[in-house]
Amino acid sequence: MDNKIVPSTTIYDVKRFNQWAATYDQSVMQRLLFGPVHARMLDLLGQELKDPPRCIIDVGCGTGRLLGVASARWPEAQLFGVDPAEQMALEAQRLNPNIDFKLAQAESLPFSDQTADIVLTSLSFHHWADQTKGLQEIARVLRPGGLFCLADIAMLLPKLLGVKIKSRNQIRELITGAGLDVRQHQRLGMRLVLITLAQKAGSQG
Repeated sequence: MDNKIVPSTTIYDVKRFNQWAATYDQSVMQRLLFGPVHARMLDLLGQELKDPPRCIIDVGCGTGRLLGVASARWPEAQLFGVDPAEQMALEAQRLNPNIDFKLAQAESLPFSDQTADIVLTSLSFHHWADQTKGLQEIARVLRPGGLFCLADIAMLLPKLLGVKIKSRNQIRELITGAGLDVRQHQRLGMRLVLITLAQKAGSQG
């Protein structure tokens, strides 16, 4: 794992996820929510892909479960995960030794321009300190024709408590503002989660 230290999303969030890392995968939400969300994200991507992806990046990867599932679907792809919580990234590396995990935040991705065929982010978007900057970074690292799949909480209550939940229209506006084209939205889990699929203009070489 790359040990470069970067500014955290928020000090509170990073501290909480560092403490949670060792038991994160034991949560019942992994089976009831995260698993179905991950499966649906990859199904949507599979329907859009013309060729197997060469490089996949998961932003806010946690313990790497989504990348683990992606590796089974596309075993030849090079996989990277980034997370601002060091203990999460370390646990992800322990559980997935064949995947490269880096300590980084969405707003400063440690990748060159046009690196990835697919960028994923699952239920972490509302934690980002600067969602606009994070989406600009994702657009930067995507190759022309590359796909971006974002899943995040869509229910109202967290928004009332100050969590940065965005509506479908707000997410569309943010993604479009970053230079990506929104292809579709889907609700999942009794409409608790919104999945958005977008694409960078151009054709992959």
